[in-house]
Amino acid sequence: MVRLNKDAYRKIFDRVLADIKPSDAEAADITYRVNELTEILAGIVPKNVELRVAGSIARGTNLKGNGDVDIFLLFDKSVGREKAVRLGLEYGKKVLQSKKGHYEIKYAEHPYVRLYVDSLGMKADIVPALKIDNINEMGTTVDRTPLHTEFINSHLTSMQKDHVRLLKYLLRSYGIYGAEVKTNGFSGYLCELLIHHYGSIQDLMSSAVKFRLPMVIEPRQRNESNSKETASRFNSQFVVIDPVDPDRNVAAGVSLESLSKFVLVARKFVQKPDIKLFHGIGFSQAQARGMVKKLSDSGLDTFLLLSRVPDKSEDVIYPQLRKVNGQISKCLQQEGFSVYFSAQIISGRVGAIFMAAPKQRLVSRLLKGPTVFIPDASDAFIKKHRNALGFPIIDSEIYALEKARLQSVEDVLRSLPRSVLVHKDINLSKMRLLVNKVPKEYSVLLYSELQKKFL
Repeated sequence: MVRLNKDAYRKIFDRVLADIKPSDAEAADITYRVNELTEILAGIVPKNVELRVAGSIARGTNLKGNGDVDIFLLFDKSVGREKAVRLGLEYGKKVLQSKKGHYEIKYAEHPYVRLYVDSLGMKADIVPALKIDNINEMGTTVDRTPLHTEFINSHLTSMQKDHVRLLKYLLRSYGIYGAEVKTNGFSGYLCELLIHHYGSIQDLMSSAVKFRLPMVIEPRQRNESNSKETASRFNSQFVVIDPVDPDRNVAAGVSLESLSKFVLVARKFVQKPDIKLFHGIGFSQAQARGMVKKLSDSGLDTFLLLSRVPDKSEDVIYPQLRKVNGQISKCLQQEGFSVYFSAQIISGRVGAIFMAAPKQRLVSRLLKGPTVFIPDASDAFIKKHRNALGFPIIDSEIYALEKARLQSVEDVLRSLPRSVLVHKDINLSKMRLLVNKVPKEYSVLLYSELQKKFL
């Protein structure tokens, strides 16, 4: 394990913490508002429904300015999931009978109420769940959340909770904090488990430098391995087993791209501790507006596909945009074109797919075929490409040299089949295609998304 210079990291951590840790006054204010909201709920719910504050505030790992609250309404298991959800939504909405604000119905495994309480200046998720003592009693996945809070509060010291804050801030600076599908990053609970397992952020980073895939971490046993069997069981190259639910991988939402970025950041920090690394590469409105010109100056063409999307949650639409993006990239590759990087964003009711590719114009293309030592396959390949300019042999494989049907990336994008453009809620068949142009209203969102792809 590579270890950092203690004095170097302590100074950096203390300076960053001074900026990101809630002050005593802010902590007291949050406590006051949470208590007031809890008292209102206590006057609404029956006595046999337990109120339990959860999330980063309950665990003492929240960042400055994050006053959002999760309050669980814990019903007796005998009530059952369906009734608990129905009653929980009713109780949550009733808060607004005495406080001004509005609510939204959000969805995890089942619905919950998101309250925006104007007079308290806070957002709060009111989540119905069943009260359980162990994972074997779980009816829905949200039932285990209070168990997470109990585990963290009984295993993390005050110093370690500050290190969780440092880790969250570091990950957020590089666009990889958050388990939502748009980010594919590290959840707050995963950050807490990693600090618990390694003891401190410095030991986490010095260990991350030597990560090898598959990486399997078991926080309850304080064990880690490169078990291919465990990775296969969870269908993931990065596994962090939930200490309260051994059948759950807390890191399931972390993409290899996000994990790789964290490893590289940790490596740079270990090699040369620098507070600037904690703040990422920064954000600039001016750079966002000049993004296309900068890419063009580097020899790239940019392509922006715009289309209307339904008024549904980003968690529903974003994965579909990502899938269509991947299918389009595959079509381009099949036609012989390279895509350097791509991204997708949602702005209101508009979905956008962005691609950057080297300036390319193909007159011919070389298609790879099978080995000549498989007669049926190679004969079929030659028959299929009977109009080819020729069939060069490279090693034992046969290729077809053909005149390019589509000579540019733009040609391919304007000729995409409906099977690629249409996917569930996404329909790009009437898309608007912009070449080397990004309207101002999309530039900031797109720039922010592209930043996640660079270190």
